[in-house]
Amino acid sequence: MYANPVYEEEIDGFTFIEYERFAPEALVLALPDVGLVGAITGLHIVRELRLRDVVGIDSYNMLPPVTVIIDGVPKHPVRIYSTEDGKLGVLLTDVPFTPPAIIAFGVAVVRYARSRGVKTLVSVTGIGNPARFEIEKPNLYVVANRPELEKEVIEKTGAKKIPAGILVGPYSIVLKEASRRGLDNVVLLADAFVDIPDPGAAIVTVEALSKLYGIKVDTKKLEDEADKIKMRLRELMRETRNLMAKMGKSMEYRPTLMYT
Repeated sequence: MYANPVYEEEIDGFTFIEYERFAPEALVLALPDVGLVGAITGLHIVRELRLRDVVGIDSYNMLPPVTVIIDGVPKHPVRIYSTEDGKLGVLLTDVPFTPPAIIAFGVAVVRYARSRGVKTLVSVTGIGNPARFEIEKPNLYVVANRPELEKEVIEKTGAKKIPAGILVGPYSIVLKEASRRGLDNVVLLADAFVDIPDPGAAIVTVEALSKLYGIKVDTKKLEDEADKIKMRLRELMRETRNLMAKMGKSMEYRPTLMYT
């Protein structure tokens, strides 16, 4: 936040502040959700690859009045990080979105990505599995807004197709808006604990992103520090769990009308 912005734009109540020009091929959305899989995935990639934040995102109406301090430097609560070659971006947030903000943010981030020439939005999350305690390596699933894209992800990662289900929350908005505005959207989901931070599930999604975008990210730290990560993120998990309940997340665990 010390640097002078090179560009600033407001979209649907959210301000996007660029500290460098930003035009990646793909943008990973790593938002707090089931098992904090997306948040853990994004944070691990940012730390392991030592990515720099190039965009700050804020809203005085939609988000809590929060400034995040990282290594003594004030930061916006939502940030986009970039790989060195600028081809891949990772969006992280230190605050979960409230239900009223979810729709506006989902629309805003798709509109911003489209204006920057992003080809693919990659949403990363968990899918609650009651048998997670019994699963040594979580399964990876994929939803995509084009059959060809889904096939490509399955071939590269070994992910499984979800034949039917309900997606609730910000990733649902992103999926619909991306389709509406002509962007590719991939949703990666790993078997996860519903209300416990799940580094094991994040390992699966990190590995999938590595295969899809040619990044080399060691996941050993996620294994070694699993208990520490669960403790450090338990408050964020509590906040996220409460918000998931308010936005009807339980609908994801019932069959669709077509299959009842």
